[in-house]
Amino acid sequence: MNTLPLSPLSALRRDRSPQPAAPRLPLELGPPTVALAPAEVISRSGVTGARLQVLAGRVWLTETGDAGDHVLSAGEQHTVRGPGRVVVEALGPEVAVLAWQAG
Repeated sequence: MNTLPLSPLSALRRDRSPQPAAPRLPLELGPPTVALAPAEVISRSGVTGARLQVLAGRVWLTETGDAGDHVLSAGEQHTVRGPGRVVVEALGPEVAVLAWQAG
């Protein structure tokens, strides 16, 4: 009798054992948390007094009424001073993770 050996892929397809569940994110992440892909931009208005903390990566930040731009790295934070628009862009090749806290 001629039989062909099963390939590893075929063997996996026949395995009906339960697969482990995919990991889930926690339901509560604390302050609103945002992840930005490299070069992704977000903007917020009306967040006077809010604090933006960089949890991972680097960002460029500018806000209406502030003549300077800010570059923040993981562990650094910025408090929004004015009532205008805040624009944040992820810098570098990694994802930037931000936490916003109301002021």
